Amino acid sequence: MAEDGSIKFLEAVRERIEDTLDACTRCGKCVEACPMTVPAGLDPANGRAIVGGMLDLLAGGRGTPDAERFAEVCTNSGKCIPACDYGVNPRFMVNMARIAAKERLGEDVVRHGAKKYFNNMNRSTRMISRLLLPPEVHARLNPPLLPEGGYAAEPPDIVFYSGCNVIKTPHIALLILDVLDALGVTYEVMGGASTCCGIQHFKQGDAKIAGRIGFGTIERLGRPGAARVISWCPSCQIQIGEVALPAYAQSFGSMPFDLSPITEFFVEKLDELRPLFVHRVEKRVALQERSALPGINAAVKKVLRAIPGLEVIELDVPVVSTQASHLSVLPKFKAELREREFRAAAETGVTTFASIFHGCHRELIKFQPQVSFETLNFMELIGESMGIHIPDLYKRLRLLGDIDAIVTDTADLIGAYRLDLDTVRDVLAKDVLDAVPPLGEGARAS
Repeated sequence: MAEDGSIKFLEAVRERIEDTLDACTRCGKCVEACPMTVPAGLDPANGRAIVGGMLDLLAGGRGTPDAERFAEVCTNSGKCIPACDYGVNPRFMVNMARIAAKERLGEDVVRHGAKKYFNNMNRSTRMISRLLLPPEVHARLNPPLLPEGGYAAEPPDIVFYSGCNVIKTPHIALLILDVLDALGVTYEVMGGASTCCGIQHFKQGDAKIAGRIGFGTIERLGRPGAARVISWCPSCQIQIGEVALPAYAQSFGSMPFDLSPITEFFVEKLDELRPLFVHRVEKRVALQERSALPGINAAVKKVLRAIPGLEVIELDVPVVSTQASHLSVLPKFKAELREREFRAAAETGVTTFASIFHGCHRELIKFQPQVSFETLNFMELIGESMGIHIPDLYKRLRLLGDIDAIVTDTADLIGAYRLDLDTVRDVLAKDVLDAVPPLGEGARAS
């Protein structure tokens, strides 16, 4: 599958690019709809020219600086998709334009950058997850990948595809598994670097390796024989669902499984979930919504509104991006959005501001000491209503606020995994205890 998978992926993607070049009318509506255009210093009125530059990149040309800038700041928000009337997926078009621009750096440069980007993520995930979980619990969320034919003869109801790094916030994934157990759903868990979706390489411009990884992961997700794979991570849902799976189906003639988000699966099971919500949750909850997969926002709200006592509050704030980390391409804009969210939550008098995704959660809880409401993930609210309580260990480490204190607190796990102490300290400094900016008036607690 390795080299052959890369070739087949690139061939399928190239054909899709050709279809995009034929279908796109350069109307510029995708640029006008994008929430990143103005913050990036681009003029939406130049949408036609920006799209023309992207199409030139896709056709092998030099493009334009504005087209490159537009592709560079894309957060996969998805706002562009309904704006197109001509059957083009602008999100795919923009991603491929970014890759085309990066290819000019040379294959070796792109390959090295993508590998470094992936390795940094993998190192951080491995280290932080081991500072939080004993080996037997870690194995529940990251079980060993079995070979073809190594899974049970009777396929599970679903494969739960956790993605690479939700294990940094393991309470979220553990809550999901407990809910699936309570529903009587049979499942196999797959996640970690061995089933990466390829987004890390794809974002850095290495489409060849991203394709190889994506096709390999599709093959692995299909091994248990389940007709459905239920994803947690929005990046994985987009990368596998919109990029790798269509290319795989084009290359091999069929989709090996259906892929959909876990929240939409919960909505399907809502009649079975309702009797399990046995505890009232008297809270006014606002969600930190993201726009990349709007069906997930709607699904989370539907499930939470089924919990007795819980009130979902709508905030009048922009809904953008895939996760908080994607917004790091424009730090000032990211900070402004965060201020607006916190200010709106405070003014509305919510008791709880809940993340939807893991990456957003890791950033959200850093501001807990500065705000007047609790910060948690929506799965914790579901767990509370069902009487399932799993502590947020990442939040606990973060709020310890000191590397020496964390090393002392996790000494048993450091020993159990034989972790290198210098690496532990480096990861903690970069990925857990990074600086938190002070919130402005109105956003912070009095």
